Amino acid sequence: MIWLMALMSATSLQFAKPPLVLTTATGNTLQITVELNRPLRFNVGHPEEYREKGASLEAADGQHDIPGLWRDAVRPTCYSEDLYVERTFVAGEPVEVSLVLSETEKLTATVPVTVVESKDIFRGRALLGCPSRAPGEARVKRCRGRAPARAFGVIGTDSAQGTSCATARRVMTSVGRWASSSRCFRDLCVRKHRMNAGYRCEAALSGEAAWEIVCRRGKKVVTGSASE
Repeated sequence: MIWLMALMSATSLQFAKPPLVLTTATGNTLQITVELNRPLRFNVGHPEEYREKGASLEAADGQHDIPGLWRDAVRPTCYSEDLYVERTFVAGEPVEVSLVLSETEKLTATVPVTVVESKDIFRGRALLGCPSRAPGEARVKRCRGRAPARAFGVIGTDSAQGTSCATARRVMTSVGRWASSSRCFRDLCVRKHRMNAGYRCEAALSGEAAWEIVCRRGKKVVTGSASE
């Protein structure tokens, strides 16, 4: 396996494992998952290492689609993206994968393609063994509840770190009282309602009409999601 790195050392960012590239025998999609040694610096909405410079995964001249690069909050150091390609791949075929951070910085590795059945194409994080905690941080728990929301009907309560899912629901219930995509499409009007049940919140678009909500209180973090 060949590793090619092109990243300024000041960021100390690197792949923790070789990237995983999944495809099916007849498909024209590459599903790429990478695990990093730490999370990117900004993870509310579209993940970024630098503000206003959305990170992306690139391979085989594949075409990007909404939502682009994304992260499951419960797997804080892993990132995935689906790319549309114009041909099929065979198992073991080498492909160069790049995590692009800016116009001048990227991480690159050449890895073999893994061909899976259609039912497994979105199991990249499980197959790669993505951890539920970042180095030096508390484990992130998955939450499966919902909180009432005036504009959306409900807001999903997605995760809790250093606290409980009950707290996540309480915070998102507070968010649900004011969050509005019709008045504030980009951030749901969070700038006017930062504090919710003692947590300071951020919100941003994570898809075409989907939003991620992240609220912090010290090292405690809860996340939620809303969509139209």
